[in-house]
Amino acid sequence: MSSHQLHCDACARPVRIMVTAPHALDGPPNMHDAEFICLDVGEQCTGGRCPLGKVEPDAMVSRLIRNGLPLDGMKSVFTLCPACDSQAEMVLYGDGHAACTVCGTPARWVLRHAEPLT
Repeated sequence: MSSHQLHCDACARPVRIMVTAPHALDGPPNMHDAEFICLDVGEQCTGGRCPLGKVEPDAMVSRLIRNGLPLDGMKSVFTLCPACDSQAEMVLYGDGHAACTVCGTPARWVLRHAEPLT
């Protein structure tokens, strides 16, 4: 993997990205097999596709988790994953989305209300 800093047109600022190594199956590696992973994906990512990684935020967070990259600066909650039924840390990002750190499956995080401490 290699790290870079590029300008993201969607959030109008420089972002940190990782580029995975191309997969070499039956021949030389092909750069088209490499994945761009934005390390700064988060609450600001509410649109359709990332202009750098060419995937929506759900897939970008799954790439972070699958590649074991740090989830620094991302908010999380410990809860039951609706996909794998594990008690797991769920990473919260753009527009009420969450992803399980065990299976990487995206989900919707819904907080109905907060109650005062008594």
